[in-house]
Amino acid sequence: MLEIQRLDTETEQLHHRRDNLSQRQDLSAAGTEQAELQAQIDTVALQRIEVLTRQKRLEDEAAIIQAKADVDDNRLYSGEITAIRDLQALQEEIKGLRSRQGMLEERAIEALVEAEELTDRAESLEEQRRSCDERITVLEAELASAEAGIDEQLAALSTARSEAAEAAETAAVAKYERMRETFGPSTAVRFDPSSGCGCPHQMPAVEVARIKRCAEGEVLDCAECGRLVLR
Repeated sequence: MLEIQRLDTETEQLHHRRDNLSQRQDLSAAGTEQAELQAQIDTVALQRIEVLTRQKRLEDEAAIIQAKADVDDNRLYSGEITAIRDLQALQEEIKGLRSRQGMLEERAIEALVEAEELTDRAESLEEQRRSCDERITVLEAELASAEAGIDEQLAALSTARSEAAEAAETAAVAKYERMRETFGPSTAVRFDPSSGCGCPHQMPAVEVARIKRCAEGEVLDCAECGRLVLR
């Protein structure tokens, strides 16, 4: 029974170790970083589309105004307008159109610069994500290798446990398994005839005497703590 308990304890320890492998924690952190980088990449991409759309709109507006100013320029020098007042009004209109055109073109250039900066930002984020992807690939391989090594040990323990259970009394094993949920790795304890201590509590003399009268190898219940005591 103690051998079964030892194997169960070692199995639980290995499962705990498997669940808490450093590679698993590092992989989780890298996955979070990867998701955050992708979110930033998506955000920058949307910002760049918005800026390029704005740049195109500004350029189109500037082109429309330029075309209108060019038409007015042709009218100004065509000779079709002879009145001084009308010529002055047309000149003022052309001046306003050219001013508006220049402002739109300046804003379009600013948008272009902003788009280029966003492109650089996107490339930097993409590079960081590629590095993160590579790190995740390495961690996944390391984790798989570590898990495989532990799984091999667990398989060996499972085989040994099955053999030990077959060699023990079925009823005793069943009782041990039920009690293990409460007592864990100290479900079964060995009785010490010299001191009478077989559990975390001090056994009364009557209990010590009772257990001493039992046959060697018998599995008993401790009246003090409820654990299994191996005579």
